[in-house]
Amino acid sequence: MYARILLLVNCLFLPLWAFSQIDQTLQKLETYRENHVTEKIYLHLDKNDYSAGESIWFKMYCTTAPFNYLSNISKIANIELISPTNDVVKSIKIPLTLGLGIGDLSLSDTLVEGTYRIRAYTRWMQNDSISNFYERIIPITNGRADNVITQSTLLKNGNENFFQIDLKTIQGAPLINSSISYTLQQNGQKEKTGRLKSNENGTIALELKDNFKGGLLTLQFLSLDKRRVLKSFTIPNPNQQNSIQIFPESGEFVNNILSKTGVKVLSPSGLGIQSKIQIAEENQAPFIEFETNVLGMGSIPLILSSEKKYMVTAVFSDGSSVRTALPPVAVSGYVLTVNAGLKDKIAAQLSATNDLVSRKDVYLIAQYNGIVLHAVKQKLNGPELLFNIPKKDLPSGVIQLSVLNEEMTPIIERLVFNYNAPKTLFPIAIQLNKSSFATREQVIASLSIKDGSSDTSKIAALSAAVVNLSKVDSTTDQYYSSIVSELLLKSDLRGFVERPNYYFDDLDNIRFNELDNLMLIQGWRKLDWKNYLSTTNNLYRPEKGLTISGTVKKTGRKAVVPNAKVTLIPTSDIMLSIDTTTNNDGRFIFDDLLFADSIKFIVTGKGQKEKNRVDILIDEIAAPAVTESKDQPLIANDVNSRLIDQLKGSQQFLTELEAAGIIQKSIKLEEVQVNRMRTNKADKNSRNLNGPGHADQVLSAEDLSTCTTLEQCLAGRLVGVIFRNGVPYSTRSMGMNGGSPMQVVLDGMYIEADQLDMINVQDIASIEVLRSIGNTAIYGMYGGNGVLVITSKSGDAMSASYTPTGIVTIVPKGLHVNRIFFKPQYNTTQKQELKRDLRTTIAWEPNLVTEKNGKTKFDFFTSDEPGTYKITVEGVDMEGKIAHLEYLIEVKSQ
Repeated sequence: MYARILLLVNCLFLPLWAFSQIDQTLQKLETYRENHVTEKIYLHLDKNDYSAGESIWFKMYCTTAPFNYLSNISKIANIELISPTNDVVKSIKIPLTLGLGIGDLSLSDTLVEGTYRIRAYTRWMQNDSISNFYERIIPITNGRADNVITQSTLLKNGNENFFQIDLKTIQGAPLINSSISYTLQQNGQKEKTGRLKSNENGTIALELKDNFKGGLLTLQFLSLDKRRVLKSFTIPNPNQQNSIQIFPESGEFVNNILSKTGVKVLSPSGLGIQSKIQIAEENQAPFIEFETNVLGMGSIPLILSSEKKYMVTAVFSDGSSVRTALPPVAVSGYVLTVNAGLKDKIAAQLSATNDLVSRKDVYLIAQYNGIVLHAVKQKLNGPELLFNIPKKDLPSGVIQLSVLNEEMTPIIERLVFNYNAPKTLFPIAIQLNKSSFATREQVIASLSIKDGSSDTSKIAALSAAVVNLSKVDSTTDQYYSSIVSELLLKSDLRGFVERPNYYFDDLDNIRFNELDNLMLIQGWRKLDWKNYLSTTNNLYRPEKGLTISGTVKKTGRKAVVPNAKVTLIPTSDIMLSIDTTTNNDGRFIFDDLLFADSIKFIVTGKGQKEKNRVDILIDEIAAPAVTESKDQPLIANDVNSRLIDQLKGSQQFLTELEAAGIIQKSIKLEEVQVNRMRTNKADKNSRNLNGPGHADQVLSAEDLSTCTTLEQCLAGRLVGVIFRNGVPYSTRSMGMNGGSPMQVVLDGMYIEADQLDMINVQDIASIEVLRSIGNTAIYGMYGGNGVLVITSKSGDAMSASYTPTGIVTIVPKGLHVNRIFFKPQYNTTQKQELKRDLRTTIAWEPNLVTEKNGKTKFDFFTSDEPGTYKITVEGVDMEGKIAHLEYLIEVKSQ
């Protein structure tokens, strides 16, 4: 496909001599493109919002831009769940087969209520900006370990600002006279801590000083039933007001040249506000008026003079207004005016002031990340030049137009949106076995690709989700992207794209004018041609499998050991061990591995002279930094309150699953655990990140004095902890698969749980047990299964004495093992049957594949709750076309 496009470039009605200057540039772009193929990711989730204790089910589509072919570059993808405090609380790796992968994220009942986000990326995508990673906002309620709802408000009292929070139980009882610890991390300032006490209405108010410009507030307190509760809130800048942003078509206004001008009006939250726009000369009446759309965006063509100053005013529905000055008008410059709404072509007009009419060649290049889609040359003999770009061979999506001068230096650029529906979308039809359904009745959904032009276009990978709309917050649908709006639009624009599906409500009649306004307002970016026109090596290679690498050094020294034999041994099957040798730098690598998560390995090393007297240092693969979400305006406080109906419904459904034995019953934190917290038992040298003694249970050296082995000391004495083969497990994290071991921290060092028996009991000063969310949250993903903090009497890392040379035990991040989505079958006899079927996600089918006839099907049973159910089907075919279908069915009571 790429070769065909480049051939077209060389046949664009230009004489051969005309390519003497541009040919090298095109070749450099092609070289760049070959080394920097862009991968995009989209996740189809089963629904929009979740509760602690549930699971997020997803299907991943990884494609190459801009034609959306399923990618064969990366074989591994990373999915992370990021907390409201920007911590990665869960991270998994999934395998990709021809760009397709499935997985699930189980949500622990200890998760803090709040607005989370899912981030997905491949290692190859790390060569580009983090802002190109896939991200999606996920509200998560918690009614399992947290039965408190909040209502937060930013209040102004004269010149004083307060952040007020009302605290109540789910049943509505206020938390009266509660002592509340808080931590305030102000933007760019030092962290502040303190304590507050709620009044008789369960209300607290935090005063915000004059220099406060927004930040993150974290609360910690005990609920009425003595559970430790953690809450977080994003506090906006109290001094922010509605604002107007102005975007001239080509980056600046130029004297007496027509320029389409984009306008966006924003609220302090970052969401657009509909308003009436007035433009006037300074101190004059408006000479033009127009209205923005519901997203606060609009545009108007303007011809302005460099000798005058202009003001723009936004008037809101309540009569209030804001005013700002237009950017100054340049005396000299270029303007590129674009019309992308024509049927067969994109028209682009280059306008220049008289002093820039050079009568020399200028080039227009239409490209996507180095893929040249069209190139043409003309002489700038006058103040205006018209270029026409045929649409028939252009992909759908965001395309960059660049005008270059004779020296191949860009003089002006513009993003445009192109849409070619027949080459972008494939149509799906759905047919059900009946026209209407009752509760607990089987639905058979037959899917077919209509009017496929070839056998390959009828073969598609699809995923389908069915949800009961009465049990989800359907009002938030508008804020999420579909596979269409994500791959064609959102993934190619920097920053927050509000309501990306708004532009694709009707796929046969997309909102072209408003998309072009979006290109003006959020599509302005200056192309880094130095990057494109230089040979650069990628820092990250495509991940074809998992990797374990490291360095072998002489024991206790910096000197490396070349040609050392290194053996990787999986403890699950020692017969599968593999060998390698270190290079001259002492480096070794085992790559293209495939193993499940939580598999333990032993790595041994032996030098030719040193024998096993070597140190083995395993590389830690650093995850990309977690930055502020580009969807920050969607991050909301008080999720338990906003989704109270969903929270209560989830509580009932999870109770039914527990009663049927489908999931492990949640272990309620007993009040005795809080009462047994005695800070004086913990050693002062404790590395507990919460502070010495801030734990659910503490054992001192005196408590351990009568034991001979550590397991003997701890088994049966730790509340909510059981031992299996000497390994501790928290009962709170034990699900259907038995859970994972608790994390053991010895004098600040993370060690394996099965190393406990190697520790001499007489050397221990204290042991702290962390199981509740208030104590484990600070450990992020390491605290998900609970933590044992062990402090030695010397305060030194005792584990060093238990680590022999030439050998190390590791548990690298492996591939996620998928679970099976619960799917009741009411026409058969089931051992696990729900007495009350209260499902929200009625069906989840991530592995649908159409045959050569373009057909496939799936089935599901309705629940006990009548209402409107929505079927959502998405997918990609073998020719890079994408599909999105929504279908509603009505379910009535028996």
